[in-house]
Amino acid sequence: MSEKSKTILDKIRKENIETIEGGFRSFKIEIKRVLKEEGHPCFGVTDFDKGVISLDKDMNSQNARETLLHEMTHVALELCGLGGDETTDIVRERTNEELTTLVSRGYLLLMNLNPRLFELIINEKSTINMAQ
Repeated sequence: MSEKSKTILDKIRKENIETIEGGFRSFKIEIKRVLKEEGHPCFGVTDFDKGVISLDKDMNSQNARETLLHEMTHVALELCGLGGDETTDIVRERTNEELTTLVSRGYLLLMNLNPRLFELIINEKSTINMAQ
């Protein structure tokens, strides 16, 4: 497999990145075949109870990069108090500016805790553009 055809998941394995640090806990990275959530096929799943981020091994480069960031966004949102699926009257609505501040701070925290992983994510963009 040439360096260009490797996905970010292959690079994560090569770099021995086994966890994503979330500040309040570490999330183990599991790369598996045929992921399902609630019986439906999916590319990624974040399990907050178990501290596991599962990613589908057979994704192409673009889907792998996007899915990794998608699952990390779940962690970033949880970090800034925006996790969960439930809607309640307890939490007030937030403005776009408030949400943007909270999410950007969540990402900055993830970037500071996981510099090698973010370096791979950023460098993956140039690999994808070169392949096109």
